[in-house]
Amino acid sequence: MFNLFKKIKQTDPIVYLLTVFLLIWSVINIYSASYHEYSNLYIKQIVFVSIAFSIITFLPFLIEYRKFGYISFYLYLVSVILLILVKFFGVSILGAKRWINLGFFQLQPSEVAKFSMIIFSAYFISNTKLPLSFKDFLKIMGLSAIPFILIYSQPDLGSGILVVLPVLVMVFLAKFNIKYTIGFVLAGIILSPFIWTHLKDYQKNRIIAFLNPESDPKGTAYHIIQSKIAIGSGMLTGKGYLQGSQSKYYFLPEQHTDFIYATIGEEWGFVVSFLILTVYFILSLRIFYIGMKTNELFGKFLCYGIALIIGFQAFINIAMNVGMAPVVGVPLPFLSYGGTALIMFSLMIMIVLNIEYINKKEGFRFHSQDTLNY
Repeated sequence: MFNLFKKIKQTDPIVYLLTVFLLIWSVINIYSASYHEYSNLYIKQIVFVSIAFSIITFLPFLIEYRKFGYISFYLYLVSVILLILVKFFGVSILGAKRWINLGFFQLQPSEVAKFSMIIFSAYFISNTKLPLSFKDFLKIMGLSAIPFILIYSQPDLGSGILVVLPVLVMVFLAKFNIKYTIGFVLAGIILSPFIWTHLKDYQKNRIIAFLNPESDPKGTAYHIIQSKIAIGSGMLTGKGYLQGSQSKYYFLPEQHTDFIYATIGEEWGFVVSFLILTVYFILSLRIFYIGMKTNELFGKFLCYGIALIIGFQAFINIAMNVGMAPVVGVPLPFLSYGGTALIMFSLMIMIVLNIEYINKKEGFRFHSQDTLNY
């Protein structure tokens, strides 16, 4: 056990401890959010958390992150195949077909796609002459468009965006030509009316409900209104653990998944809610910092991508909970109920810890000008 603690210190204790904090907090709050409605949901979460804890504690010393690069294209292919299989064999829940029933486990391929797309993009960028050419930009964005389209058709616009958005920022971090960057942004603005016309009706209604919640308080705006009521009623220190009235009396929907943050806000108040927000901020920045000081390009862009997906997804979920973004069905990393997402995010943390472990072991950070001039 002493040797294990010593090894953990050779990775990055800040990333490790922040992740462990979120895992423990997940079990505590999923029990509160679900015990009155689902008798054994928190037990399943304990199993998922135990697997996640084992992944981040033991695997950073057993699996070298570079091996993920060698199989990155195969991981990408597997994720695309799984997304195609959802169309034919998927399980529909609340009108969305996003899961494959494996009997003992409900696999969500969109979460696998987020993980594989970051691995593949980091490997692609690290093995391409930088700055990226426009041709290479089209290649990587074209490949990321395939899982996006498949996920969007489930329908799941939020997860689809989170597959593409980190890749897009990674491309810009690879010193993609600023002229192309500006042109890409302008093209997005010009195409926005076309994109709007191709959104599904419920997606349009959610955006309208976000802009004007009073327009349909018992329909599409119901989630946002109830979430804001729950968080606001928690005030500074909350109503107390297991004492949330919005969640316990079924006013707050999806309280153990998409709206777990509202449950936390109601029962623990602003102080703990702000603490959770700070943890995500520090975790994302710390992972990004590890990437900045890593000399090897694949490790560098892996850290960038992982920091971006954790930061973006946490921000979108929390913004959705407090009424600052439309409801898009994005779970809160590590805290929301769900085995696939928890295991995928834990694998990402495992990779970051392994990168830092190898950094310290091999000492290749800042040993050449490549870090500054990649």
